[in-house]
Amino acid sequence: MTTSIYTDITRWIKKVSEVHEKLGNHSMCPFAKNARYHIIQASALDVDPVLIRKEVCIFIVPDKITKSRLQNYCKKISKQYPEYIFLPDHRKANTKMGGMSTGNGKYNLVLAQKRKSLTMARQSLQKNTSYYDNLSKKYKKELWSF
Repeated sequence: MTTSIYTDITRWIKKVSEVHEKLGNHSMCPFAKNARYHIIQASALDVDPVLIRKEVCIFIVPDKITKSRLQNYCKKISKQYPEYIFLPDHRKANTKMGGMSTGNGKYNLVLAQKRKSLTMARQSLQKNTSYYDNLSKKYKKELWSF
């Protein structure tokens, strides 16, 4: 992996960690700022859960993969490995919160994390904050479908 890819990904993580007034003083991803993560560059759309060593593993997958193929793949492996959730971030995805793009915009990514941890974090956000008011119903349903 090149330094520029690592730099781009860490900048994106910083961007989604920033608190915004128009998001009700939430960030796009409230847990990104403190999450321990590592990045793996994959030569194919072949994500191996054995490689997940930290809270979040960011797999960079080839650019030629379409958005629908990436989404379908993430749903498939989330079912295959139910202890994990695999979330797609396609470089051409047009996902937004409060009018701001949530995607990294440069790479096709698969974000992998333990299902139990992510589910608990989601439930806490839903119960204790107004965080999910910032997502359209369609976007929330899409995120929670994995």
